[in-house]
Amino acid sequence: MARFYFDFYDAAGIIRDNAGEELPSATVALKEALEMVGQAVKDLTSRQSEGRIAVEVRDGEGPVLKVSATIETTSL
Repeated sequence: MARFYFDFYDAAGIIRDNAGEELPSATVALKEALEMVGQAVKDLTSRQSEGRIAVEVRDGEGPVLKVSATIETTSL
């Protein structure tokens, strides 16, 4: 198993994960990152807010993957 770190980015800045989590693969880390971004999108929309959010996943050697979403409203 490898240790993966999940750094969260939004308009307020960066929340760096210094503890990490032991996971069996990068595929499992991707699932975790997608769930984190999904929850953040849910939180933004419940507050009727907009913005860009991202979770960057890294291991001991550096970045592995990044998941991001942008919420914006456009009047037609």
